[in-house]
Amino acid sequence: MKDFFRINKPFKKYLPVYMIMLSIMLLLGTSYALLRSSHQGENSYVMNVGLLEVTFVDSQTSALTLENAKPVTDEEGKSNTNELVFTVKNTGNIIAKYSVYIEETSTSPEFKTVIRFISNKNDTGYTDPKTLSEDNYIDQGSYLDVGETATYKVKAWISETADATYMNQTFTARIVVEVFQSPKLDKSGANEPELLDNMIPVYYEATSDTEGVWKKADSTNTNSTYKWHDYTNFMWANAVTVKESGTKSRSEYLNSAVGTVISMDDITTMWVWIPRYKYTIWSGNNETSQEQLINVTFESGTNKTGTVTCVDNILTSSTSSSSETCTDTTNGSIVNGTSTYTHPAFTFGDTELTGFWYAKFEMSTDQDSTCVTSQSTTNCNVTGQNIYVKPDQISLRYINIANSFVNIRNMELFNNVHGFTQDTNATTSSSQTGEIINDTNDYDIHMQKNMEWGAVTYLAYSEYGKYGNSLYTGTYKRVYKNNWYTKANSVYTYKTGYSGYSYNANYSTSNTVLYNDLTDLGSGKGYKGAGASTTGTIYGIYDMNGGAYDRTMGNMVNSSGNFYSLYSGFTTSPLEKYYDKYSYNSSDYSSKKSISRGKLGDATKEMTKGFTDSTGSWEGSYRNMPIYGYPWIDRGGFSDFSAYFGLSYSYVIDGVEDSYGSSRPVLVCLRDTLQ
Repeated sequence: MKDFFRINKPFKKYLPVYMIMLSIMLLLGTSYALLRSSHQGENSYVMNVGLLEVTFVDSQTSALTLENAKPVTDEEGKSNTNELVFTVKNTGNIIAKYSVYIEETSTSPEFKTVIRFISNKNDTGYTDPKTLSEDNYIDQGSYLDVGETATYKVKAWISETADATYMNQTFTARIVVEVFQSPKLDKSGANEPELLDNMIPVYYEATSDTEGVWKKADSTNTNSTYKWHDYTNFMWANAVTVKESGTKSRSEYLNSAVGTVISMDDITTMWVWIPRYKYTIWSGNNETSQEQLINVTFESGTNKTGTVTCVDNILTSSTSSSSETCTDTTNGSIVNGTSTYTHPAFTFGDTELTGFWYAKFEMSTDQDSTCVTSQSTTNCNVTGQNIYVKPDQISLRYINIANSFVNIRNMELFNNVHGFTQDTNATTSSSQTGEIINDTNDYDIHMQKNMEWGAVTYLAYSEYGKYGNSLYTGTYKRVYKNNWYTKANSVYTYKTGYSGYSYNANYSTSNTVLYNDLTDLGSGKGYKGAGASTTGTIYGIYDMNGGAYDRTMGNMVNSSGNFYSLYSGFTTSPLEKYYDKYSYNSSDYSSKKSISRGKLGDATKEMTKGFTDSTGSWEGSYRNMPIYGYPWIDRGGFSDFSAYFGLSYSYVIDGVEDSYGSSRPVLVCLRDTLQ
């Protein structure tokens, strides 16, 4: 076996000179079973367990060597032509799941803090540089089909931060391939969903075209009878939370066998997993485009493989026409059809995500509360309301953005109705900044951001979403509208999870069906109810076209460049990780120049069909950018106006409470709290 790299020559503080020896040492292991490895010559190793056989082959004839190396910048390190190349191959006859990482083996582990590296899988582009002590994974949780190979390239260097404290030390490390014997039902390459300990994976079992039940799925997704997800076949992963005590207790549900029916009466929230991905930019230069299939590639772990990087460029001119600066590390400037972008919704603050959970329906509250039985600003525009995510509920409206934001953050508070955990000895409270006092968890529930809406929209328009579902053709590929709406005594009412079985259906309480109506309309129209989801199946996300407005935490700054609350109810700025920031503009909301204030990934300027406000979006609906007096962004349209529809719909509001605006929560999981 060979070392991955070795550093053992001293260097001087002002003229550092030392050698990095890069070569391969192979270790094949597993967290499921003890696998046997056998030496098959100098550069290959074979591992067998049952029918599983994975071969790891060094494709080079000699080790990678960097002679007389010294600390360098990241740009110098990335431009180094020396790279380690190796291939992982599945030569067995069952699917293999594996991870690849770098493991230090030296007596000077502090060297990890200055070792920088990048990796490239199957020539899809190098990842961003990272330090070995921060994240030592080259690839995490990938799969190899029978006969499939994956080729990796790795470059490594010593950070420019290294100083004389590292003189006369030795550092060695090795490549480790960890293999899991786990047949994969989902072959899309999507990251596995991350469950918190109160979340139950579910699948749907239809008992008729209009009836069915949700059942507990196999969380390992290896048993086809209880399959949890299969993104290639439009089965996005769904999960639920339940009451503490209902027809069954929460504990009973959590400990029940797969296949157990989860009563809708007991469900408090329903979630859909959006896996990390990059997409190919099709209109990155502020031009118009037509509806089309978006090319999406799922990324492994938290690897960032897109060629494009964007940073905020927030302007305060009354005629501002940009909100970010984007560069392509491979092509220089963005090249439509070539440049790729790791969707920015998978970066939450400073944390890279493997994916996030998105509410399956618009939010609602206790259906016996005065906010529902007597809808009004007085009864609804308050904090302290329980937030639910379920179908066939009157949506929570008559509430401003600030109180929506706080109520959603309160889903994390101690003793919440969903079972999200906090330290039982802690007294928790929240504020408009988004901070939770005495927060002891490693997850985050927040009001949806405009960029998260965009991530779901792009996936819906990909081969994994309704636009790629062959059951639908023509305009029926567009997500059907939730058209359920009534008005009585000046009170407007909208319900979650309905479908008018066309993308621009007129409002109604009769020509509409529930989300689980699987009646096949034929003629390329697909399912009557499930056609209103992002997948065209029951496993997608609903209420993204119609229903109530979907308010987002997308905010245009004021003329001083600060958070612009206006009438939203915020008396202080939320933490920046909780909202998307856009440049100021005094009055231009629809011209070509103004639309350029949109950001890549947020489903605004890339989905522009024309530079008019009323027919500017892909679906031919409204598309506006925020302006003075209207700094907030609404999405998705609403039920009772036929011109307000579509996933790419965007409109601007002042943030005040009204009868039209609802929202939904997003759940971000971090690894320390997973099942």
